[in-house]
Formats: sequence, C-alpha cells, structure tokens
Amino acid sequence: MNKKWALITGASKGLGFEYCDLLLEQGYDIIGVARNTTSLEQLKNKYTDREVIAINMDLSNNENCFKLIEQVKEKNIELVINNAGYGVWGMFEKSDTMSEMNMIDLNIKSLHILTKEFVKIFKVKNVGRIINVGSMAAFTPGPVFAGYYASKAYVVSLGEAVNLELKKAKSKVRVITICPGPLKTDFWNRSSNQIDATYYSKVKVMSTRTYAIKSLRKCLKTNKSVVIIGKMNKLAKFGIKIAPRKTVLTKMYKYQKER
Repeated sequence: MNKKWALITGASKGLGFEYCDLLLEQGYDIIGVARNTTSLEQLKNKYTDREVIAINMDLSNNENCFKLIEQVKEKNIELVINNAGYGVWGMFEKSDTMSEMNMIDLNIKSLHILTKEFVKIFKVKNVGRIINVGSMAAFTPGPVFAGYYASKAYVVSLGEAVNLELKKAKSKVRVITICPGPLKTDFWNRSSNQIDATYYSKVKVMSTRTYAIKSLRKCLKTNKSVVIIGKMNKLAKFGIKIAPRKTVLTKMYKYQKER
C-alpha cells in the first residue's frame, strides 16, 4: 500500500509547522520545506511511526521550485500546502525594493510554479488537493503594506480561476485558497523588522493552532475555491465589499500605519 504524502512549504514554524503536526496526526507522511528545518526534528521524535522528510530550501529562488519537484516526484503526494511567504511593511517609497522583489518571488512566483506543476501531476492521477495560503489582505489594497496585499490578491485570483478550470474539466483535483486574518505568529516581527512587534497587544487574534485545525478540516473536504475561517473575518470581507472604496482605503491606511 502506497504511503499518503503531504508537502508543506514554510514548514518550520507558525501555520506551516502546525499543519505538519496535524497531518502527521491524521496519518500522512510529510515533506516539510523551509530555509531552516531544524524544528521539524521535534516531529520526527513525536511521530516515530511516520516519515518526516525535511528539505532545507529557499523557494524565493524560483529555480529551487523545479528542483524540489524533481526531488519529490516519486512520492505519492496527494496534498500540497503552499504556506511560505512574508510581507514588507512600510510606506511604498521608503520600503526596500530588493526585499519586495524577494517577497514577490516567494509569495507569487514560487506559489505559481508549485501550483501549476502539481496541478499537472495531480490531473494525471485525477487525485490531489492544493491549499494555497492567501490572506484577508487579498480583498482590499493595503496602503503602508501595499506589495504584500497585492501579492495575496494574486494568490486568491489565481486559485479561484484554476479551481474553476478543474471543475469544468470534471477533475477531482482541487485548488483551495485559505485567507487567514491576523494570527499569533512571528509574521509581524519579520514583516515590520521589529524585534518585538506590538500588534498582538492591540487586537484579539486567533491562535495559530486553532486556525490550523479549523482551516485544515474545512479545506480537506470543501470544493469551494476560497475558505474564510472565523465570524470576524467573514464580517470583515462583507464590510469591505459593501463599504465605499475610499472609506475602506482610508481605514486600511490608518490600520496599517498604527502598527
């Protein structure tokens, strides 16, 4: 009997690490990809009856995406979670251009490559599911965090289009995009270059573990293209949709600037 494999990028911490833990618990063997996979040793020790392959790789170098696919193509991968990504916060004219280009390479290009290549692989077998990690940031422009918000809009747009293509082709393969709101991770420490980002002291946010449990349960079953977890996130999306654009942008500007 073939093993059931899942591949998770950005697997070393935060949401990616929680997905690895949960999938091992559910009987998957996993391939965790990150720039530093030391933390995955914990999972190897915790799940001695499962196989955990840790691949140290920087996916912002897009050539590595193709190397990764070549490296894992013999595995019976049924689930891919494109979780790797980060943001560059700050006023557009002041934020570092090369950091933003690296962000685009990771948030957009690597996700695009892995989504496309695994769709092709999965369609041959007519089985497989790709979960792309978007963000609530996808649903509005984000002044003071412009590039990140734009990158997540790309993720949602791509996923919705590809998932419909698969449905029209009568394929069982699915591309599901999840859109978390703020979570208790070190995302803000990296994005804002703060040693200790103060955002979490200002707003109540869902724990990463709770979000991982709820979102994974939903994404493994649904045929919907976009999954939003949490009443506040659903309310926020509705508010963005019906409110005047100028009002939304002004609110987002204030919201981001105060971080």
